[in-house]
Amino acid sequence: MKNKKTMRHIMLEKLKKLSPHDREVFDSSLLKQLTASDLWRNSNSIGITLANFPEIDTKQIVERAWAEGKRVCIPYSGENRKLSFYAYTPDTKLERSRFGIMEPVNRTTEIPKNALELLIIPGLVYNQEGYRIGFGGGYYDRYLADYLGKTCAILYPFQLDEQIDVLVESFDVAIQKLFIASR
Repeated sequence: MKNKKTMRHIMLEKLKKLSPHDREVFDSSLLKQLTASDLWRNSNSIGITLANFPEIDTKQIVERAWAEGKRVCIPYSGENRKLSFYAYTPDTKLERSRFGIMEPVNRTTEIPKNALELLIIPGLVYNQEGYRIGFGGGYYDRYLADYLGKTCAILYPFQLDEQIDVLVESFDVAIQKLFIASR
């Protein structure tokens, strides 16, 4: 049986090896599925991570949200593995975190959890029930423990792996909706 660390490594390698063409086709499929959903249409505020390669690119999703007048919020990974969200606009100054993620420099006005209507949760491996293996920090599991809004994830077909069923732990929180790319 594989452990979480091994599954993370395997999935990162698969993501790195995905051809630019397949990545473009999958990303287009995900953007269409997500933005056509009721989850998207009924949400005026979106929480999303600014992804880095080889993760699924979130830039088009952010731009679409702005074009539709939605408030986009991005996370900051703070002390004690605490995740907090801040408004993100084209003028927001960013800095690279210790994890390599772009985060807001100005963190004076945290967005309350109840003001985020939809969170698009990053991860590497998922099962059909919405449980995921993330990047190993536990930030999102802690944040989601008392989050009452809607959650979804975007993933490529090969990121779905039922082997993680045995790795689900008591603190893991299932994602409500999975959008799985197609060709």
